[in-house]
This record gives sequence, C-alpha cells and structure tokens, in this order.
Amino acid sequence: MEERGWLGWRFKNRTPLWFIVIVTVLLADTILHFGLLMTVSSWAQSSKDVAHSYRVPFRDGVNYFVDPWLGRYLDSWWLSVGLFVLLIVLLLLNRNRLERE
Repeated sequence: MEERGWLGWRFKNRTPLWFIVIVTVLLADTILHFGLLMTVSSWAQSSKDVAHSYRVPFRDGVNYFVDPWLGRYLDSWWLSVGLFVLLIVLLLLNRNRLERE
C-alpha cells in the first residue's frame, strides 16, 4: 500500500530540502513563541531593572520585563507569518513538482 501525502498532495520524486527546512523552522518558532508566552509569568520579572528592561505587556494589564533580545524576539510575530508566506510562494513557484494522489 502506497503512503498518502498530506491532504492528498505530494512532491514528485522526493521532498525538497527547502520544504523540510522551512516547515521545521516554522514549527520550532511557533512552539518556542507559544511556550515562552504561556510561561512568562513563571520566569519573567514583574519589575524593571537594568538587565530586564524590555516590557512585555499582556491584555489583563500585567507587564513583565525581560532581557531586550528576548523581548524583541517575543514581539517578532511577523517571523512565523513571513515563513508561512515564503512557504506558500515557493510551493506556488514549484507547483509543477507537486502531484495529487
């Protein structure tokens, strides 16, 4: 019995490396973002100091302070959107390498 691709689509021959890399980075970024944002109350500080100067506000009015590099990463929601758009564009450009089962 032949293995079916996701939603009935698959690449002719084999899956290209760019697809595997983009999907892996997209999943890792999504898991990391959600994991950090869901647990921020357990590891971030509620008061600002020299090392933790980046404010991460939440809808309930609570502000947490983290390292600036981590705060910039948490605010970079556009990373996942950009990777998803890149994936769609590359799939459209390589649609001749896709086939429906």
